[in-house]
Amino acid sequence: MVWLFGSFTLFTWLSGKYGWDIQVSTIRGIGGLLSIPIQAIGIYMAMQNIKQISGSLTYGRAVKTGLVVAVTIATVVAIFSLLYCTVINPGYAEFMVHDAQKTMIAKGESQQDISQASVAVRNEFSAGMQVMQALVGQFVTGTIMSLIIGLFIKTKKKSA
Repeated sequence: MVWLFGSFTLFTWLSGKYGWDIQVSTIRGIGGLLSIPIQAIGIYMAMQNIKQISGSLTYGRAVKTGLVVAVTIATVVAIFSLLYCTVINPGYAEFMVHDAQKTMIAKGESQQDISQASVAVRNEFSAGMQVMQALVGQFVTGTIMSLIIGLFIKTKKKSA
């Protein structure tokens, strides 16, 4: 959560300060992609802790552990997304719309296309949609990572 919102704020500021002209949705997307290893490390560490505490770890227990972490992360990010969009930065959706419009104008798109796209962007970056994206995105990513990491971290059966 700290990475997601901190990197967005930092790189948006840097882009504006140094004239990099990077679209903020691109910054947001890159920050989201870079958060995947952070979530994977958290899931891995949780599985390792369970394995150390219990002495062994089945694949099923590893996946369950990863799912608990994924649900926790999804919930925390969703709550923070709601707070960010409604309290911390209530103009977030309009900021994203304005940035998208600026990009479309630079590409020479028609006013009708810009108006239609603006409605879609406004909906995509609304508080409710941000909460849903956090819940679904973080949970799905965490589930996939749990299934993969669990294969490698589970206790190997000793052959007789």
